[in-house]
Amino acid sequence: INAEYGGTPPPQLSGQMLDTFCYTSIKDRHPVTITKIIDQIFKLGVKDEKYSEDAKEVTAKLSRLKNRLQTDKELEELKGNGEDVETWNQAIKELKPNTWFSAPWLFIECYMYRYLHQAFQSTATLTYPSFDVFREEKCQGLIDSLDNIREIASLLLQLANPTPRDIEMFIKLSLWGNKTDLSLLKHFNLDLSDVQSASVDKDNDRILSNDLDKVIKHLTSLDGGKIDIVLDNSGYELFGDLCLAEVLLRSPHVSHVSLHMKSLPWFVSDVTEGDLQFMLDTLTGSSDECLSKLGCRWKERFSEGTLTATHHHFWTTHAGFSQMEKLCPDLHDSLKSSHLILCKGDLNYRKLVNDRVWPHDTPFSGALEGFKPAPLCALRTIKSDSIVGCGTGVVEGLIKGDREQMFCGTYALISSNL
Repeated sequence: INAEYGGTPPPQLSGQMLDTFCYTSIKDRHPVTITKIIDQIFKLGVKDEKYSEDAKEVTAKLSRLKNRLQTDKELEELKGNGEDVETWNQAIKELKPNTWFSAPWLFIECYMYRYLHQAFQSTATLTYPSFDVFREEKCQGLIDSLDNIREIASLLLQLANPTPRDIEMFIKLSLWGNKTDLSLLKHFNLDLSDVQSASVDKDNDRILSNDLDKVIKHLTSLDGGKIDIVLDNSGYELFGDLCLAEVLLRSPHVSHVSLHMKSLPWFVSDVTEGDLQFMLDTLTGSSDECLSKLGCRWKERFSEGTLTATHHHFWTTHAGFSQMEKLCPDLHDSLKSSHLILCKGDLNYRKLVNDRVWPHDTPFSGALEGFKPAPLCALRTIKSDSIVGCGTGVVEGLIKGDREQMFCGTYALISSNL
């Protein structure tokens, strides 16, 4: 029983719920993702003979994965010696039912990307980190965003003593940057007016649950605090997150920001160590003075330790955050020292609320199912079905009016439990 919610939590989203974005994702989007990877690796094997045999092996495994998904077969256990394999396989054994359309969507989507990683790691020439199947797409996403990044870098370098209003602006920059996942930046024209003017309230009508004032009050009450940012996407969004970290570190309220990355290629565009390094190298190597200066400043911050970046295998498991203390107590304990945990993006939000079919007016704190190692806030543009903390009927009305707009990042949430 969830005392704060007032009853037994509802079920998790699954492919059996036909009138959901979840169902169309499993039926349509996931097979397309696998097919694109198969095509990419097949072409690589044809183009370069040294990859030929491994490319055949990977494409065969991924073709089998796609077939099992589309025919709703049971999930197979993982192989290999990774530190997470035992956790994954135990969870697969306990999962009932455990077919692609009957198991929880959160589980099977994470499983898909973990299986992709396994397929590459079993080869000699296509193993991570030397090879990341999504690297080219992620790098291009950053390159395509450089014009916008230059303008923001110029503004940021002028903020010697950020005000609470400046912090608001850069939180919103970080929030709306989440719209640009899956390297779709070339299809997304960012409106910089929120950052370049004082009109930071411009898009408040699209933030369906907005705790920004509470978050600012909490942040500005700190004196040399520690902030943790659980990252989502690379490229433009990562740049916005680094800008937010810089603004916080320039204020008297924060002395250390810790970034949490993924330990393997994940959900196409999630940040890995290689993506962060590419960002820093691109900026420091730029002929643009503002970009170069900002890149050098961030490298200095990493060297001096006021800005750190780590990864943990928990972030690439199937588990919701309420299971963190049980599965990975070391990570849970480390987060207890944080004065604010900022969780970025759709997947982190889904894991926070366990991807359940909560009534949309469920309090965010109740949907967390007890997870609170420290004060936390989710910054998320909406791209899937799990949504809580909204006024009665608000989400239902928007879905009825334009279902497609509801799940493409047009709307957002700033949800906190402080």
